[in-house]
Amino acid sequence: MAALFHIVAGLALLAALIAWVVAVRGGLKAIAANRAAGQGGGAGSYALLAFWPFAVQRRGHEAEIDAVRTGKAAIAFFVCVTIAVAAISAYTNLTFKHSVAPAGSSPAAPAGAPSKS
Repeated sequence: MAALFHIVAGLALLAALIAWVVAVRGGLKAIAANRAAGQGGGAGSYALLAFWPFAVQRRGHEAEIDAVRTGKAAIAFFVCVTIAVAAISAYTNLTFKHSVAPAGSSPAAPAGAPSKS
């Protein structure tokens, strides 16, 4: 069962990366369209694209098409990250090894202080 959650976590992280790439490609197209229309797209747009590509938007009459695609990519990204976190949590819960105290020791009894004599 732990192996299944390990695979699910890996696939979810891969899907989140793919959603990020889709958003970056859409952002690059939006910046190119904005430049072609003479509406900016300087270094700030590329910095925004690197850190949060879901915020880059196209201006003009075709903005709705990009907004829908970018919105879908953002939703897919967050769903995939949520699934990955849940799968990682389940995996660690299934594979966590509890430490066992040696026989004869009582973990409830406090250890005595060392003496100086």
